[in-house]
Amino acid sequence: MNLMELRIPQGFAIYYNRFYDVEPISDPNEDDFLTNWTFFTQDLLQISKMELEKGSWNVPKDENRRIHIVLGWYPDSRASGEYGLAITNGKWDTLMEISSRDRFEIKRTLEKWLEKLNEDQNFLKNG
Repeated sequence: MNLMELRIPQGFAIYYNRFYDVEPISDPNEDDFLTNWTFFTQDLLQISKMELEKGSWNVPKDENRRIHIVLGWYPDSRASGEYGLAITNGKWDTLMEISSRDRFEIKRTLEKWLEKLNEDQNFLKNG
């Protein structure tokens, strides 16, 4: 299995990435369960926006300046589930979100959000 190819611009830290280019497969013996459930859990991807401070990229220490992008499959391991992609603040409050079963739509949205977060400081205020 291959990870989804993602264009992640400079200025972001990837904490973990388990976002694979794979289709969910329903388990014929278990109602609403996936045979390949390990690819469809709540914790698939976490990225944080970094800031350039004194020539070094760092995730802000002040949680009020932190921005996270998180991806999961909800409900976890279920055939009826879908991807949930969100931008959160440092207190994990959701600022923007999208849900979809289409991994390519999630990929396009994620890349668009990363680009906007890099280019436009008012992106989250403007929506």
